[in-house]
Amino acid sequence: MYLITLKFRVFPFSLSLSSPNILSQEFIPFDGALAFAEYYKAKLSTSSDWRIQYLEDTLTSKELEWNSEIRSSYLLPAIRENNSLIVTTPMGFEVKFSVGNDARYESSERHHLYKAETSQIFLRLGRRDDIIKTALIRKQLGVKLNVKSFPNSQTDPQRGPYKAVDYQVKIYVTNLLWAAIVDGVSRDDLKELLSVLKKLGIGKKRNMGWGDLLDYSVYPLNSTNTLTPEYIIHSEEYLETWRPLSPEKIVELRKIRKMSLLDSKIGYGSENPPYWKRNIVVKSALFKIPQRR
Repeated sequence: MYLITLKFRVFPFSLSLSSPNILSQEFIPFDGALAFAEYYKAKLSTSSDWRIQYLEDTLTSKELEWNSEIRSSYLLPAIRENNSLIVTTPMGFEVKFSVGNDARYESSERHHLYKAETSQIFLRLGRRDDIIKTALIRKQLGVKLNVKSFPNSQTDPQRGPYKAVDYQVKIYVTNLLWAAIVDGVSRDDLKELLSVLKKLGIGKKRNMGWGDLLDYSVYPLNSTNTLTPEYIIHSEEYLETWRPLSPEKIVELRKIRKMSLLDSKIGYGSENPPYWKRNIVVKSALFKIPQRR
């Protein structure tokens, strides 16, 4: 198991629709990016233009599959202070690691249960330009619009399915240094995969940042039952999950430790890559661990 740190020029971010007109930032499970790097090494790196091969693989009738043994936590914002790395978890705990030739989990503190609202950035995005451009491109290519006809045979941006909508975007963290816990891969192979991502970038979706990776470090993490790529135990009092897990896995985890659920965030996603296979998942959860008497 390894602790990795990644320094970005432009940080990667994923957005989800949290209400009709609000897009909120979501954490990215880093094993998806590493699985893509595995796929690139095995199949795409020998192509003259890997992007063409990638489109051919993903746009065919058979859905692209790529099984990976790698499991990781979310990509989490971090701050480096001398030989210490402080990582902020989805539920607002600050986790401290000592880093050198290897890494060791030191402590965690319940800084705030939810992200501080004051740290968010507000952006405004509109759909109107994209709709008009799409309509023009389809017209130039001779593609027939399979939608209800509007007056003058044009799409009407004021009503119907082509109505222009403004979205409010909430971005909570803008750190350029991020960290993740990774397991299921050797150190040398992990470094090779990170070098692929440094060349290609992390972001690969329209709703994600470019994720230009400048530098990375890999630290062997001393084996402990306190943290895994799926969860971390805070001061033997709380257990927090920090990657998408199925509701069944959450129930199983709660029964094993006989914990009480304090908070959780449920949404659409995937427990394992590829992450476009969307199901109901628990994106993060916080449990209270019963104290021994």
